[in-house]
Amino acid sequence: MNSKVPLSELTDRLNRFRHLMDARHPDWEITIIFSKINLYYFTGTMQDGMLLIPRNGEACLWVRRSFERAEDESFFPRILPMRSYRDAATTMKTIPEAVYIETEQVPLALFRRLQKHFPFVDVTSIDKEILQVRSIKSPYELALMEQAGDIHRRVLEDLVP
Repeated sequence: MNSKVPLSELTDRLNRFRHLMDARHPDWEITIIFSKINLYYFTGTMQDGMLLIPRNGEACLWVRRSFERAEDESFFPRILPMRSYRDAATTMKTIPEAVYIETEQVPLALFRRLQKHFPFVDVTSIDKEILQVRSIKSPYELALMEQAGDIHRRVLEDLVP
């Protein structure tokens, strides 16, 4: 049961997110994800860091702490170590004026540190888009939910009495 999220599942999730962003925000250029739950959903690991999803180009998980663990836990194709946001910012050819982030999840201090190295002007929330993508369960997710239900039933009906 302790297995990695398959690469095909991670790729499908990212593709569905990008498709939704194209439909809702035709001018989007980059999305940045910080929250551990959403990092796990898109990358298969929840190590401290950020996921940069450019409209065109390969998404990259930048990991501050436990880079080695992130590599061990995930099939995500591009995981890089990061000491500060400067590391990620220097790899970008241009930094767009607008960025799409989880406004419900990002503390102000983290936002200010990010803006120091990513001098964007405008911020748009992607909370609804992420929740919509996560709300549609894949066969992989449904199978895990069924397995969890079986365990729950067994505990309540067989072990607890």
